[in-house]
Amino acid sequence: METPSTLFTGILGAFIVSTGAMVLIPHSQLSGLQPQVVWEENQNAPSDVYPSKIEHSLGQRHGQRIFVENGCFYCHTQQIRDPQFGPDVERGWGPRRSVARDYIYQDTPLLGATRLGPDLANYGWRDSEGKRFWRNEQPKEAEQIVRDEAFIYKHLFNPRARISNSNCPSNPALFEQREIGSGVSPNAVKVENGKQWVPTASARNLAAYLLSLDRSHELKEAPVAKKEAKK
Repeated sequence: METPSTLFTGILGAFIVSTGAMVLIPHSQLSGLQPQVVWEENQNAPSDVYPSKIEHSLGQRHGQRIFVENGCFYCHTQQIRDPQFGPDVERGWGPRRSVARDYIYQDTPLLGATRLGPDLANYGWRDSEGKRFWRNEQPKEAEQIVRDEAFIYKHLFNPRARISNSNCPSNPALFEQREIGSGVSPNAVKVENGKQWVPTASARNLAAYLLSLDRSHELKEAPVAKKEAKK
């Protein structure tokens, strides 16, 4: 009859051996592999490789946490559908469909499931001159709305101030009330009775995160459908 110590040693040994064989050894063999893309001569540009890892600033990473904590991913997806399955590209949410390698460097891809608000996968989409391409309105309306930091703050504070049919809930907790003092802040979303409501650090970081979202680069399996968004 085996003693308890012998039985324990056997179980521990089996655990160590199985962990080494199934976890540690495969990790040492595969963790250093780099993603690669093979393209045919004269058909695919050498620039068509896995996207470089985006090094988000500390503020942008905090903004992503605010995005999650406020449940924004419940109503906003970050995945552009293929044109044959939906009009996402036509709406101006991005120049191509989303594919798996768009999310390779994301610890927690915020794909979303229910789209009650517009897709945000390319909210920070710009051209080489810095012009914003992302849009969610008809051309004439798009000319009147500049979706910069100031717009994001106003939308967070009172979504229906600029978009009358918006389903987005207001987020007053992302703002703080201050005395006007020497002057009104350029980021103030409301001024009343000698006080102003200004965005907190969380609101500023959330805006920075949203404006960093851009997956407009062309890929082998996802060519750009439109080089420019409609104006």
